[in-house]
Amino acid sequence: MKLLASAATLLCALCLVPPAFAGRAEDFERRAPDRALARVVAPRPFNLVGLHWRGPATPDVAIRVRWAKRWSRWEHLGVHGAGGSDPAWVGRARVVQYRLSRRVPGLRVHFVAVPRRTVTARASQAPSTPFPYVSRADWGADQCPPRAAPSYGEVKAVAVHHTVSLNDYTPEEAPQIVLAICRYHRNSNGWNDIGYNALVDKYGTIYEGRAGGLDQAVIGAHAQGFNSQTAGVANIGDYTSVAASDAALAATAAYIRWKLGVHGQPLSGPVTLTSAGGPESRYAAGAKVTVDRVLGHRDVGKTACPGESLYAQLDDIRSRVVSGGAFATFSARVSAALADYTADYGETVPVNGTLVGPDGAPLAGRPVEVQVNSDNAWRTSRRLTTGADGVFATDLRPAKRMYVRVRYPGGEDLRAAASPRLLLRLRPVLAFTRPAMRATRGRRLSVKGTVAPRKRVVNVVFQQRVGGRWRTVGRRAVRTRRGRFASSFVPGFRASYRYYAVAKTDLDTDRGATAAVPLRVR
Repeated sequence: MKLLASAATLLCALCLVPPAFAGRAEDFERRAPDRALARVVAPRPFNLVGLHWRGPATPDVAIRVRWAKRWSRWEHLGVHGAGGSDPAWVGRARVVQYRLSRRVPGLRVHFVAVPRRTVTARASQAPSTPFPYVSRADWGADQCPPRAAPSYGEVKAVAVHHTVSLNDYTPEEAPQIVLAICRYHRNSNGWNDIGYNALVDKYGTIYEGRAGGLDQAVIGAHAQGFNSQTAGVANIGDYTSVAASDAALAATAAYIRWKLGVHGQPLSGPVTLTSAGGPESRYAAGAKVTVDRVLGHRDVGKTACPGESLYAQLDDIRSRVVSGGAFATFSARVSAALADYTADYGETVPVNGTLVGPDGAPLAGRPVEVQVNSDNAWRTSRRLTTGADGVFATDLRPAKRMYVRVRYPGGEDLRAAASPRLLLRLRPVLAFTRPAMRATRGRRLSVKGTVAPRKRVVNVVFQQRVGGRWRTVGRRAVRTRRGRFASSFVPGFRASYRYYAVAKTDLDTDRGATAAVPLRVR
């Protein structure tokens, strides 16, 4: 009887121990007003929120939530081509306001609520991993089971992300954030599981991501077009204007160093990947893309992820990956210059500079990368080695307006460094084909020409000399075809005329124009 009593007492005591998560996570949605600015009151408190809609529209999206007595700051969300935004962790709120750059059809707000009462995440350590991490079981993945068995690819590089969550979360909230992101990815995006292979919080804790084995080449959903060749690690927080903590950088580097090593990959240097395409990919299917072993999501995707500040810290992460965490205190210094800061299309522009150590002495035989940025992502255009005097030189043939910088990837003795960015402007080249210099009053004059790079519209301007000044008497906005344009004009007087063609400033080039062609009308 005493044995039975003791057993009953023990069983009762076990019943009183709270589970890892008190209650269950849940998702719910609400239709949103068809307006570019509106707010939605949720039926109950939520912790994470995002938007989705019908069709492939990609508007700019920002949200803020109402806390007890004040509004949070506006948070810009990433948008994917499948008709939805990334989610944002907001703590605990009941009201959300959204702001869109355009209306979208079928707009809905997706909320995720996770239990407030959670255990502090326990750091697990598998025999194959040299660092502690929080397993799926510990952050509550039983409440976000995968839809299907994992698929496997290979790991040639690691893509760094940020989750665009509010940064003022506690250590106890971090595992809740991981669970909430998982449920949003699964239930709102319709993915198989959480998109990332691993996550890192600002306190330096690593979380196991997508199911299938932390050491395995599990195909995630973090970088469309490159998921089967990369692993993805996401820093929990918004690092658009706030730098990641030293603890987060160290943990991110530790995961990357281990992940690349497990799959037999070098810890630094370039790697060529083949794009599988997709609307969110920066590259079409089949394109060969050379990137760094440690890359930012924006290097391969149409996104600002991992935020300006964290993207600027990638060199620090790369140095820590190579050096095992104890990276060098001192940095090299890179200077760079362009021979001409404005070029005509088709021209080559010399680039040169010098790499020196922290003491100002030239660094010989070191690798440097000439990088260009024309669409919010740095890409390596040339790889060079410095000479005995630390000098390097090459040239570029720009296809559009771009920023240029030179980057030293770092080594065991020195941290990575980059030169200030330089803006290289580009003018389109316009020319008339056999321009006429004589015409007859009342007869139509035809003019033809070319423009490179190709433009959608070229303006042809006709002017007459009146009272000692040039007065515009005709302007034609001409659609081009394969870089060619044609227009016409009927002069009304026997006088001096002139005409020229103009391509206006756009996202790719500055304004360009032909020289004015003199025209005598008789």
